[in-house]
Amino acid sequence: MKKLLVTLGVAALVLPSAAMAESEFSIVLQGGAAKYNQSLSGSDVGAAYGARLGILPTPMLGVEVGYLGSQNNVNESLNQGRLASTLKTNEGYGDVRLNILPGEVTPYVFGGFGWTWVNGAAASGVPNSSTSTLPFGGGLEADIGAFKLGGRFQYNYLFSNINTGSNTVSVNKGGNSDFWTATVDLGASFR
Repeated sequence: MKKLLVTLGVAALVLPSAAMAESEFSIVLQGGAAKYNQSLSGSDVGAAYGARLGILPTPMLGVEVGYLGSQNNVNESLNQGRLASTLKTNEGYGDVRLNILPGEVTPYVFGGFGWTWVNGAAASGVPNSSTSTLPFGGGLEADIGAFKLGGRFQYNYLFSNINTGSNTVSVNKGGNSDFWTATVDLGASFR
């Protein structure tokens, strides 16, 4: 019985140390392109920018919290009663990340939940509003010493419709105005 208790005590001290050796905390800045679809499919490809913090307690699985901003020009459409404007979004999100093949170059997938604020496009008939968001996607990340370099594709499903048009004409093309981003990521990791 005494040997069992000693073995369990040693395991309780050694296993967390081994797990900590594989854990990682990362800070990543991202920048790239954003594009809306569906009711805002007439918008231009715009800028995407953001930052995220990641905690991976194991080499395979972790969590991330982040900010994603975008800015897109909405084109004028007379037949839809829409004037030109600039649509801005700010999104806060959290996600679960799964590294598919952990190593120096790591492909990964993620999915989570967030909140997106939409503003600045009142001239196009888009009211300032906020909505729940389902961010998901994948990426590729390379560890270069303590630094990270990668790319990420993120699709953002918005739970509310964004209708466009003037006060007299409201246009909903049959769905939400989701948007996607493709970014280049640069960051640092702490192990």
